[in-house]
Amino acid sequence: MPRISSLRVEAPNKFAVAASFAVLAFVLFYTMHYALTIGALDFTVYRAGAMTVFDNEGFTKDLYVIDLMRLSDTFSLPFTYPPFAALMFVPLAFMPKWLGVVLMMFLAWVVAAWLALVIYNYAAQRGRNLPFQPVLGRWGTLALLLAVILWSGPWLRGMGLVQINPLIMVLVLWDFLRPATRVPRGVLIGIAGGIKLTPLAFGLILLMRKDFKGVIALGVSFLVTVAIGFLLLPAEAVEFWTYAVSDPSRVGNINYVDNVSIQGWLMHLGLTGAALKVLHYGLILVLLVGTAWLIAVIEKRGMVMSQIALNAFLMLQMSPISWSHHNTWLPLIAAALWLDAFPSFFALCARWVQVLAMVLAWVGVVGLWISPMWIGSKLYGSSEELDYISSWPLIISAIPIIALFSAIMLWIGVAFAKRHAALPRVDQPT
Repeated sequence: MPRISSLRVEAPNKFAVAASFAVLAFVLFYTMHYALTIGALDFTVYRAGAMTVFDNEGFTKDLYVIDLMRLSDTFSLPFTYPPFAALMFVPLAFMPKWLGVVLMMFLAWVVAAWLALVIYNYAAQRGRNLPFQPVLGRWGTLALLLAVILWSGPWLRGMGLVQINPLIMVLVLWDFLRPATRVPRGVLIGIAGGIKLTPLAFGLILLMRKDFKGVIALGVSFLVTVAIGFLLLPAEAVEFWTYAVSDPSRVGNINYVDNVSIQGWLMHLGLTGAALKVLHYGLILVLLVGTAWLIAVIEKRGMVMSQIALNAFLMLQMSPISWSHHNTWLPLIAAALWLDAFPSFFALCARWVQVLAMVLAWVGVVGLWISPMWIGSKLYGSSEELDYISSWPLIISAIPIIALFSAIMLWIGVAFAKRHAALPRVDQPT
């Protein structure tokens, strides 16, 4: 685990520190209370999927039926993960629902706390204080940063649903930050991919580092998860890999207000047909090539956190559907922009480029912190029937992700334009 390090600061204000811990306590209480009383919708799907393995509590549905969790006559939820994921969730089927929710929430808090610590240490290594750090000191700053992370749109929505994304995130982040000694890098990413396919995109970092051992380790560990699924749940594995994995009816409405992928926000802007297809694949290609190139550039300068943040953003943009709560990486993306992109890249540019990048980054990060779903529903005037939201609320809710996409593309463009400039090296957080 990373050690705590910081810049030298004056003695913190005791009242400010107490206030930051009070804010954190409120956030922890609210998120747990909500999950136990109103939320945990996605958790019920995970638990139901696990219950199909041993027919716990008389639950006899098949794993990949379209209405695994029927919530009303017109609304049901399927299990969309590989069979290996259902096996990983099996412990949840042998405990009361409330206990499973508490466990998942506690793990999410731990992951968020570790993420706050990683960002804190990275800022210290870059010689930067976090906001209010001179007043709050180490612990007050960490408490407030943790509260800000947990109250962000992706984390707040994800915890309300009791989502698996924080645990996927910690597997990937830990794989890149741990010493790759006896266990090759890539093993944990492969396991994460066995639970939810999208983390396999992080193999791009290993590829651009020319870490072919890591690429092979990722592939082997992922294939082991697939083999375990076929060994223990053979019928379900055949159904998933031959049908369910590509069934569009299982993933939801791509034009839903909460979809922040490239395909999602292009549809929010009203694009359809051939124009949508051309722009969709064209932007993916540009972002993929640009991100791969920039990852290689910043690898030479030790900017590990920015590599992970850029790859995470690419993963979210490439997927046909990336709900905003999948973006647990938002705090890391914001930190990468603040600590690496602006001081090391945009600082080399004309003032107007810096201002443009700053505006795009602020609109993107703050808007996604608030949440596209919240923005869209408030402008629409209702949180019900959001599949049929009118065009202007849908367009405005897409502005933050479009702004962040533009900021990342501007970072790539500036890095290419200034590719011969001398940039500082940053050591990996420890």
